[in-house]
Amino acid sequence: MRILIGSLHCYFVSFLLSRANTFLILRTPTAHASLVYNYSYLNLSSVLEAQAPKIARALNFSHNAIEKITKRDLEGFEALEVLDLSYNQIKDVEPGVFESLLSLVSVNLSFNDKKLLLSGLPPHLKLLPASKASGSLELSKYFDKSSEAALEPSASAKELSRSGGPSVLPDVKLRRRRNTENLLRRAEKNVTVSPTATSGPNLCAAPINGTLNLSNSKLSAEELTLKLDQDLCQAQLDGILELDISHSDLEMDLLSLFSLVLPMKNVQSVDASYNKLTINILNVEGLFKFPFSKLWFLNISNNPINSLDTLWLPSTIKVIDLSFTNISQIPQNFAKKFINLENMYVQGNHFIYTVHPEITNAAPKFCPGTVHINAISFVRNQAGTPIESLPKKVKHLKMSNCSIVELPEWFVDTMEELLFLDLSSNRISVLPDLPIALQHLDISNNDIKIIPSSFKSASNLTTLNIQNNKITDMHPEYFPLTLTRCDISKNKLNFLSLTDALEKLDYLNVSGNLITRLEAGSHLSALTNLDSSHNLIAELPDHFGKSLATLKYFNLSGNKISFLQHGALPPSLIELDISDNAITTIVEDTFGRLTSLSVLTVRGKHFFCNCDLYWFVNVYIHHPRLQINGRGSLRCSFPPDRRGSLVESSNLTLLHCSLGIQMAITAGVAILVVLVLTGLCWWFDGLWYLRMGWYWCVAKRKQYEKKPENKPFDAFVSYSEEDANWTKEHLLEKLEADGFKICYHERDFKPGHPVLGNIFYCIENSHKVLFVLSPNFVNSCWCQYELYFAEHRVLNENQDSLIMIVLEDLPPNSVPQKFSKLRKLLKRKTYLKWSPEERKQKMFWHQLAAALKTTNEPLVRAQKGSAQDVCEME
Repeated sequence: MRILIGSLHCYFVSFLLSRANTFLILRTPTAHASLVYNYSYLNLSSVLEAQAPKIARALNFSHNAIEKITKRDLEGFEALEVLDLSYNQIKDVEPGVFESLLSLVSVNLSFNDKKLLLSGLPPHLKLLPASKASGSLELSKYFDKSSEAALEPSASAKELSRSGGPSVLPDVKLRRRRNTENLLRRAEKNVTVSPTATSGPNLCAAPINGTLNLSNSKLSAEELTLKLDQDLCQAQLDGILELDISHSDLEMDLLSLFSLVLPMKNVQSVDASYNKLTINILNVEGLFKFPFSKLWFLNISNNPINSLDTLWLPSTIKVIDLSFTNISQIPQNFAKKFINLENMYVQGNHFIYTVHPEITNAAPKFCPGTVHINAISFVRNQAGTPIESLPKKVKHLKMSNCSIVELPEWFVDTMEELLFLDLSSNRISVLPDLPIALQHLDISNNDIKIIPSSFKSASNLTTLNIQNNKITDMHPEYFPLTLTRCDISKNKLNFLSLTDALEKLDYLNVSGNLITRLEAGSHLSALTNLDSSHNLIAELPDHFGKSLATLKYFNLSGNKISFLQHGALPPSLIELDISDNAITTIVEDTFGRLTSLSVLTVRGKHFFCNCDLYWFVNVYIHHPRLQINGRGSLRCSFPPDRRGSLVESSNLTLLHCSLGIQMAITAGVAILVVLVLTGLCWWFDGLWYLRMGWYWCVAKRKQYEKKPENKPFDAFVSYSEEDANWTKEHLLEKLEADGFKICYHERDFKPGHPVLGNIFYCIENSHKVLFVLSPNFVNSCWCQYELYFAEHRVLNENQDSLIMIVLEDLPPNSVPQKFSKLRKLLKRKTYLKWSPEERKQKMFWHQLAAALKTTNEPLVRAQKGSAQDVCEME
């Protein structure tokens, strides 16, 4: 009973509306069971055009184009109790138009033509006190003292009556009881009830753990009234702490809804979002106060509220969500109604800027008994502001996507406790002045071009989101020193300089700009996250990594970087993104220093798949503590035969790419070849052949020298030192005794001359060359030299001057490979064989003397002779 007495006026108004939604903005009229009809926003020019039923109890003609009200317009509406004619163009009201409407309780003529004059009011209606500047004109029913006595109002109701409010105190409880009984009778037709059970308690909505969840229930206003009936469900209502009726397509006005919430003594939170709630027609401000002491959260977002002018809710609310409610302004009385409000959400509405009428000191004079209305014409103009007031205690304010052009002048001085401000997705072109206490500002998706120097006055600001504007220059000295997070992405910056003015900055996002160069002029000890992706950066300075020694997260994707040089990246990096650049290689000199790196994101198709990429493909990509994102999409652009292929599949082996290993292998092969050649030379007397090559070259040079015409020697004797006794005692002694002049090395070699020079000299100056052959001969290198050069002389002069004397038999296998010429000579030439028999010795000496006396025959003809004849002395 105490709640009923304290809120009696509210129940009366809600009874008139029958808890139905009366302000839906539709293109067709809306009617409800309570005989409330809505004709707003239909562009009507007169009341008759609507053809409203005569049994209507409430009519809403607001927001049309009606210019005149006549008796004919309202003729026959005997049950009409509420009439809303606000927001039209009414200039004239025919006198006596309301006299026949005896049931009429309230008439709203606010916001019509300023020349509207109202006279001749019926005795049962009186004008509510209102400010002329607000454009209000409302009529309400007047009850005399006898009526009040019959109704027996409470002391609190009398106090309200004395303070200026009308004494409208019908027996609301009785009417609510009758309505509930009617609803119960309707429900009994569709619900089978046990004979022993009562209908009421079974239909009551019971909370679970303090929460009554009726979301997505699609309840009608009547069904909700039945579930929350005070007379039948008070025990359940007392246990409700949170009420959720969101997403239910509920059609009601707010005042009717709160008449159902009033009995909930302990309710703290109400979520009525995503319904069809409308604002109440009557302005009940000053008529009563809500008894709530615990309700602090209210969500009525995504409802067709349309206006906050007559909004009347408990003042205990601290959080309210008015998002997407089609409101066009925040009225001047809003701040007084919600003095305890701390969090306010109004995003997704469309604020309309207005021009206020001029107020002069000279008040115009009107005839007695008339009321003058100052109308407000709605236009798109920046001279006025749709934000007329805001509660001073608000700490969290979200007004994104509201078509805001600027903040009102009083905003800075009034909102002294504001900590969070969201002005994103509006039409602000100049960065507004901000409260000093502000810590978080989101002003993204606007039209701001510059950041003024006054921005530094926001001395407590820590987070700034100003992305997707039109800023061309970023001056770090204009930013507050307390700033820790800044998002200035998607603007038009072309240069970024990081200075000491941002010494506390931890996160910076400058992606999506036109930046061509990054400069870090000093050491920023706090910056850990930098996003500079999707710019025009071609390179990073080599000292960049040193200046940002604490950087942990770095995004460089979408730029034009082709190479990251040593020192460009700080070793403290944990995550790095270099995707979609023009990078051709990833080298150890730059990335090997990033010992803390755990995530590397790299995508691209410009990589040179040569040995410069060997470290990345074979070592870095297999690092156990490193996660490489995009490794499967890396493509080669060089060499041409691998263009378009995967970098991972590049066959870059260590043998192919390591110069040291290549040199080591080359040196090893060279050493092996040398060893093999040395072995072969040793096995096949290669050293001897080398020396012979040298001597042959010398001999070739000798052939160009002038040959002696008169040779002083008849023969040059080539023999082994082992055969020297036979040669001196038999051969030399015999031949010189016969008059032949013989040359042999012990006597005729010139002292001090090279041995080879003496050999050449003796061979060249002798008509014949005698070779004393024996096994000792083939073991002598000098004998082989003499044989070689004698053969060379034969080929050079084309004369056969060689005489072969076999001192001892030479088995075919006894002649070494290096004496290949001797083998050929033995097979080709006729030779003399020495015999120990005296008889054969005479023939030997005779034939030898004859051979020495013959002239040298041409080589070709000599070769035609027998190569196998052997002359022996018998």
